[in-house]
Amino acid sequence: MDLKLSRLIPGPAGEVFDVWFDPKSPGGPWHGAKKVMMSVAVDGMFYFGIDRAQARSKTPGIADTGGLLGHFGRFTAVERPRGARHTWMSEYTHGIETSVSVTFDPCEGGTQMTIDHRGLPDDEMGHAHERGWTSLLARTAEHFAGTR
Repeated sequence: MDLKLSRLIPGPAGEVFDVWFDPKSPGGPWHGAKKVMMSVAVDGMFYFGIDRAQARSKTPGIADTGGLLGHFGRFTAVERPRGARHTWMSEYTHGIETSVSVTFDPCEGGTQMTIDHRGLPDDEMGHAHERGWTSLLARTAEHFAGTR
């Protein structure tokens, strides 16, 4: 299954790019994680772990084993401020490596941000990504709306 989601973010592309990839800024998937390791560069890797109980409340299929729910990947392209591509793996993908492309296109009113996630399983766990990415796009837009 493939997902493509887009939202207007009221900020310049370079700033939106920086906020998205900064674990300390609200918006990107790594923000709020209990543990983050990330190198935003071609062949750079990332890992972030979120609380399993929190993940379970949103997606019942997550195992209740305590600890962190890990997400892993490797950056395959980084072109600030235009976008980046990376792989993506977690329990939500059943350990299958998927691919994510994030683009930041300048436009009137800010930046059109698009997330294209390919190769997801066509089940509840795969569909949970749509809710997750939609929420993150909204959080990024809210962050910029609050700073302007």
